[in-house]
Order: sequence, then C-alpha cells, then structure tokens
Amino acid sequence: MPNNPTPKSNKRPRLSVDVANRLRKMIEDSQWVAGQQLPTELKLIEMFGVSRTVIREAVAALGAEGLVKPQHGRGVFVADHLPTRPFRFGDSSINETDHIRQSMEMRLGIETEAAALAATRRTEDELAAIKHALDVINQLNSESVGGAAEDFNFHVKIAEATHNSYLVDFMNFLGTQIIPRVVLRLEFGAERDAFFEELISHHVAIYDAIAAQDPVAAATAMRVHLLRGLVVNRAI
Repeated sequence: MPNNPTPKSNKRPRLSVDVANRLRKMIEDSQWVAGQQLPTELKLIEMFGVSRTVIREAVAALGAEGLVKPQHGRGVFVADHLPTRPFRFGDSSINETDHIRQSMEMRLGIETEAAALAATRRTEDELAAIKHALDVINQLNSESVGGAAEDFNFHVKIAEATHNSYLVDFMNFLGTQIIPRVVLRLEFGAERDAFFEELISHHVAIYDAIAAQDPVAAATAMRVHLLRGLVVNRAI
C-alpha cells in the first residue's frame, strides 16, 4: 500500500507556526533578551515536545523576521537590535468575540475623531461621495441585509474627507475586517429588521452632521453608532 505523506505535510507547518509564535512571545516578553543565546535544539525539542524539523522551521521563521541570528558553531542568538513588531489585525490567537470587542473599541478612538474632522474639512465633492456610499448601504439595510464592503466604503469615504492620508491608509489597511458580521446570525424577522432600521438612522445621523459641518454632532453620532454595534455584537 503506497504511503500517503499528506497528513504529515499538513500537520508540520501548523506545529512550526505554533512553536514560532510561542518563541516570539518569549522574546517579546524578554524571557530572552537581545544578544542572549536560545536554548539548544535538543532543549527546545524537550520544551515543546516536537521534532527537530519543527524546531528548525520555527527558528528559521524567526530568523526571517530578524528576531534571531544563527552563529555558526555557537548556536542561535536573539538579535542585538530587534525589529519593530509589525501591527497585526485579525490575530488568529484572538477569538471572534474578543476580535469584535477590541476592533470596535479601537474604532471608537479613531473614527469618532475622523467624523469630527470630516465635518470640518469636507468638500462638496467629498460630501457627495459620502452620500452615495450612504445610499448604497442604506438600500441594503432597508432590505435587512448587511454588506461589509458597502458599510466599510461608507466609513472610508468619511476618512477621506478628513484630508488625513494616515487615517485613510490605516482604514484601508484594516479593511472590511473592522465591520462585525456576527449580527447577521440573527434570524429574519422583527429583531433583525429593527436592528437594520436603527443602523440606517445611525448612518443618516452621521451624514447629516457632516453635511451640517458640525464636528461635535458628527463625533457624537459616530460614537453612538459604534457603541451600539459593540453592545449588539457582544450580546450575540
């Protein structure tokens, strides 16, 4: 009977990624500091209960990130100058509930101010772009349907009206993952319809405040919108 290597080849990368993540956390938590030698390969095998190949793959992954440097004949050492840790969004180690809570809390800090800036700085063309995005998402919401891409586009258009390229770039970096979709598990019916009616009223309030060039009202409307989303998605 021919050997089938598929199970091993599928399993090993997951193990090496897990070990790499654990090693990375140890370095980030200063269990091993810059310039310090990592435990020997045999010690790491004992620590993690995995094969030599898994350890080597994990260490190689950290080497590619610049976290560790092998020294021929001596071992592997934590890099003298650790690279800045890249921002990660949608970390697989965070469950869906925590992801929604943390992302919504982050948005409260960013998008509340963005709405205020948009109200102050928006042009007529940018207001028209926000209105078009509003009409598209509200049409979906009126049918008790949520469109993540359309919802995200509404928020991006507001960011663009801030005239702050960092805000726009950061929003686009985060992408549609910032739009929680857990609420779509609500069954069709009065509860679902009521949620989307409220969502429409929130979007309209944000737009109206930006149109009126009222930064306080815009910030308040955005905050109400995001806080409601946070509460609703926590409860599901």
